[in-house]
Amino acid sequence: MLKLPVCPHCNTIYRYNDVSKIMNKKSVVCYHCKKNFKIKRKNILILFLIIALICAIFDVLELYLGVSVNFIALVVTNVVLICVGLILRPYFVKFSGSDRFDYLLIKH
Repeated sequence: MLKLPVCPHCNTIYRYNDVSKIMNKKSVVCYHCKKNFKIKRKNILILFLIIALICAIFDVLELYLGVSVNFIALVVTNVVLICVGLILRPYFVKFSGSDRFDYLLIKH
């Protein structure tokens, strides 16, 4: 099931646009509880590997089952599948708490 990530400290749910904005950062401060957490993007790699596999399957099916499939049809299919993957990226981001950052905040 696709769920948007939540703050590991206070369980604040981040909206799609918020996740899209902070996806490329390594650590973020929660806008609700003001604690730091890390952003894990490993699942995005898995998402794009699955999309690459689906693209390959669709390409093979189009080439062998289609009588006269042209190059443009293959490209359009691949572009549509990649766009779906780009839209789904925020659902594959995870937030994890970081005690190291909390320690640095308390120390200073």
